[in-house]
Amino acid sequence: MQTRQPKKSYKQIIHNHLLAGNSLSTYEAFDLWQITCFLQRVSELRDQGVTIQDEWVKNNGKPFKRYWIDQPANEVQS
Repeated sequence: MQTRQPKKSYKQIIHNHLLAGNSLSTYEAFDLWQITCFLQRVSELRDQGVTIQDEWVKNNGKPFKRYWIDQPANEVQS
């Protein structure tokens, strides 16, 4: 008998994507996972203490926000 893996929540999917060093916009979240409540999930993550950066960008003259999590800089070993 196979045990079913629990389905990841949209919040977990977004968090994992950002933790992997990727950025994300509302459109990309919808395009990748059909998430229509992306901004609500970002807000919930922020409320839980996750520091998510954002900036306004333009593509074809249309402004939108891009979100990401800053990654710690790797220390150079000498």
